[in-house]
Amino acid sequence: MPTPSTSHLPKPKSWDEFEDITWEIYQRKWHDNQAQRYGRSGQAQNGIDIYGRQNSSDKYIGVQCKRVEDNKLTKKIIQAEIVKAECFSPPLSEYIIATTASRDAKLQDFVRSLNEKRRLENKFPVYIVFWEDICNDLAEPNNRDLLKKYYSEWEQIFSNQEKSISSEQVASIHCLLSLEIQQDCNLLQELLNQNQDALSKKWQSCFSKNRGVWREESSRLLLARSSIELMSKVQKFYHQLDDIESRCKSLLALRYRIELVNSKPMYIDSKGGIFGFNTKPLHPLASCFYTDSDLKEVFDLTEKSSTDFNKLKEKVHETLNLGNQITCELIKLCNSGS
Repeated sequence: MPTPSTSHLPKPKSWDEFEDITWEIYQRKWHDNQAQRYGRSGQAQNGIDIYGRQNSSDKYIGVQCKRVEDNKLTKKIIQAEIVKAECFSPPLSEYIIATTASRDAKLQDFVRSLNEKRRLENKFPVYIVFWEDICNDLAEPNNRDLLKKYYSEWEQIFSNQEKSISSEQVASIHCLLSLEIQQDCNLLQELLNQNQDALSKKWQSCFSKNRGVWREESSRLLLARSSIELMSKVQKFYHQLDDIESRCKSLLALRYRIELVNSKPMYIDSKGGIFGFNTKPLHPLASCFYTDSDLKEVFDLTEKSSTDFNKLKEKVHETLNLGNQITCELIKLCNSGS
C-alpha cells in the first residue's frame, strides 16, 4: 500500500513553504517549542534558516534549507554553506542541510568523508537530509497533522486507502504481535527465575531477534491506527527489552573479568607462604600471580555484579508486567475484530 514514505510527495514550489515544513518537523524532532526560523529574506543568516536545541540542551543545532531545481545540490554549495555556518554564534553542535534534492550517494560519501576530517579538527558534524527523508518524517503517525496541513489532498488519499483495509487484517496484526510479545514474556519469566551464575550469552540478543511484526512499517501504522497509546506502550516495552539485553551483556563482561583475575596462579614459596599478599616492596613478577590487589578487585567486581543483577531482576519484573498488560490489550482487540 502506498504511504507518504513510499510515495513521491510533490516538492514545495516555494522556498518559504519548504522552510515552514522543515521548521515544524525539527521542532518536534528536537522537542523544542522555541526552535525558530532565523532572520528574513535579505538578511545575513550565516548559512542558517532554522536553529534550536535538542531536548533542552544548551547546544544549538542549525538547519539550512536548500530548495533546489533538478537536484542541483553540489559539493561546492555544501562547502560554502558550512563556511558560513561556522560564523554562527554561539557555535553550533551540529549542522543539517535539508534539501528537496533526491538522495545522492556521491553527496553522502562526500559528507561522510568531510566529517572524518572535521572530527579531527574538533568541528561540528554535518548531515544532509534529502527529500525522501523529509517524506519519511511526514509519514510518522505523530506527524499526520503536518501531512494534512501541507498536503491535504494527499493525506486524504492515504486516509481513504487505510480505511479500506479490512478489520481482519488489523486483527491479524494484533494477534501476531500478541504472540511475539508473549514469547518475550516467557523469556522474561525464565530470566527472572534464574540465578546469576546461570546467566548465559543467550540473553545478549534473544529479545531483539523476536520482532518480526514490529519491524514492518505497515504493521506499526496499523497499530497506530488502533491506538496511539497502545503503540507507545509497545515501543516502551521494546526499549526496555533492549536495556535488559545491554545489562546482561555488562554482567557477562563483569563475570568474565572476575574469571580472568581468578585464573591467575598463586605462587607458594618454599616456606609455604603465598607470594604477593602484603608483599612490600611489590615483587616485579607480582602482575603474573594472584595478589592482594587482585583479591580486592574480585571482591569489588563481585559486589557490583550482585548489585547490578538485583537491578536487572527489578527491570525484568517491571518489563514482564508491562508485556503481560500489552498482551491482554492486544488479545481484547483481536477478539473484538478491531
